[in-house]
Amino acid sequence: MLVERQIRLCVSPASLLEVQFLVEAGRIRLTGTTPGALADDPRWAMDSPSSEDWFRHAWGLSWTRDPFDRLIVAHARLRGWRLATGDQSLLDRLGPGETQPL
Repeated sequence: MLVERQIRLCVSPASLLEVQFLVEAGRIRLTGTTPGALADDPRWAMDSPSSEDWFRHAWGLSWTRDPFDRLIVAHARLRGWRLATGDQSLLDRLGPGETQPL
């Protein structure tokens, strides 16, 4: 008997805020959804670390000036997770031990 295992991926609130910024700037377009609806999607869980711990991890990431990259990388490191990303600069900077290429 094959048992299907359902795994919910965790998403950072910083990722959804970045999506909202990109929509507002006209750099991406969402079809039939909004960042708020994405947050409620049952395929993933919104993870909300303590802002103090999260931001302390972000302070040391001076290699990037992108505030979203800082917050997203800090979130993954705080939780000890690999970051799933298609961003080549993050893949190059963090390497295979900290990332999962998309």
